[in-house]
Amino acid sequence: MAELSLVQVQGFTVVILAIFAFIVLLGNVFKTIKDWKKPKDDFDEWRRDVDDKLDKDNKRLKHLEEGNKVKCRALMALLSHEINGNSTDKLTNALSDLNDYLIEG
Repeated sequence: MAELSLVQVQGFTVVILAIFAFIVLLGNVFKTIKDWKKPKDDFDEWRRDVDDKLDKDNKRLKHLEEGNKVKCRALMALLSHEINGNSTDKLTNALSDLNDYLIEG
């Protein structure tokens, strides 16, 4: 078996250190790219969250508007019945609409 000289050991050590340095360099490159993309990714996540909340609020407001219309129709039917003493068909329809709204939610 041949003996290793000091020059060969130094050369081997330099090669090993160069490989480790290359691995660290690749890690830093990937970290830098990831850091560059982070603000955009954070913004996209924030925007999706805001869009979901706006959609949810829009649905809730439309539901409230529909409820207000049903309540107003019921009130109009009650007023019409009180003034005229009849209009029971309007009262029946208003009661049915109000029932549907309250039950279906």
